[in-house]
Amino acid sequence: MVYEPQEDSFLLKEFVKRFAKGVVLDMGTGSGLQAREAAHSQRTSKVFAVDVDKKSIAFAKKSADHKHHKKVTWLVGDLFKPFKSKKYLHFFDTIIFNPPYLPQDHKVRDITLEGGRRGHETIERFLNDVNNYLKPDGIILLVFSSLTPEVHNILQSHLLISKELGKIHLFFEDIFVCLLKRSPVLNQLEKKGVCNIKFFAKGKRGLVFTGSYKNKKVAIKIKHPESTARLTIVKETSMLKELNKHGLGPKYLFHSPHFLVYEFVEGKYLKNYLKAKNIKLICKKVFEQCFQLDLLHVNKDEMTRPFKHIIIKGNKVTLIDFERARKVEEAHNVTQFCEFVCNTFFKRKKKEWIELAKTYSHNPSRQNFQKILAKLN
Repeated sequence: MVYEPQEDSFLLKEFVKRFAKGVVLDMGTGSGLQAREAAHSQRTSKVFAVDVDKKSIAFAKKSADHKHHKKVTWLVGDLFKPFKSKKYLHFFDTIIFNPPYLPQDHKVRDITLEGGRRGHETIERFLNDVNNYLKPDGIILLVFSSLTPEVHNILQSHLLISKELGKIHLFFEDIFVCLLKRSPVLNQLEKKGVCNIKFFAKGKRGLVFTGSYKNKKVAIKIKHPESTARLTIVKETSMLKELNKHGLGPKYLFHSPHFLVYEFVEGKYLKNYLKAKNIKLICKKVFEQCFQLDLLHVNKDEMTRPFKHIIIKGNKVTLIDFERARKVEEAHNVTQFCEFVCNTFFKRKKKEWIELAKTYSHNPSRQNFQKILAKLN
């Protein structure tokens, strides 16, 4: 089914006329309106128009004036599938996308209008790959609706910076046209040789991505745009480099004021091992690392609820996330983890654990620490 141009199409067309440049990709071309508009511009050199629907491509070809639209190559395919060749890596100066963005109403989805159950699924699939095909200084012209508010978070998680160009109100929704650019952080990482950068997790202070660097999987942490905390990347970098000297934390690789790159730690969070047969051995290894942190006068501040701050693979235990860690006169990692272990596994022996923690707190010696480990047996 061919998507007949509507108000959103004509709004987008205005900005295609103003901003399209270089090699252009019109994704989900439909009637071919945007591809033809891009072909008219003297700033464009080549236009690729793609649609998953064969009938739409046939209609668009038929509607094109072959004299004025010689720049256009018409292709059938689902999103970026026609461009799997390496020559298309960072190939396009402009990518245009007026996607189906409405939440699905019926069992049978109308692919010209509905993006999926929540509306943004097609946009998310597009964004998952778009940075591989867009030039570092390229632009994306994207249409979406107020009915799919999650798009803003999805853009953030793909390291894209958004600027609203235009908006129209239609019945029950607002329709936006935004100009997107790759984040400078993304370009810097790729210059360093990091590729295949994908969103992994979001915290209060940072966003974590995975990537590939020298054929190894790495983790990349950048500051959360909404966080008011200062110098979090610089502080965590300094802490991680120091802790690595003592065999603690994931292996530091490199950083800038805007990002931190370290080896990705394979495994599962502690929360997945609470009922494991080797949980006592895991806790002992965590206690040993907590004791090392105490000796180094480093407080991690997260050991009372360490569910997502400890990664386990087999018998290997790694503490992660040191953005809140700081140097102190008296560190309390062991006593904090005592509280967690007691409340999680030994509620009936709470008084005994409290006494052990108090004794260690007053005199954090190896002898008093060994008494805590012995209690796990």
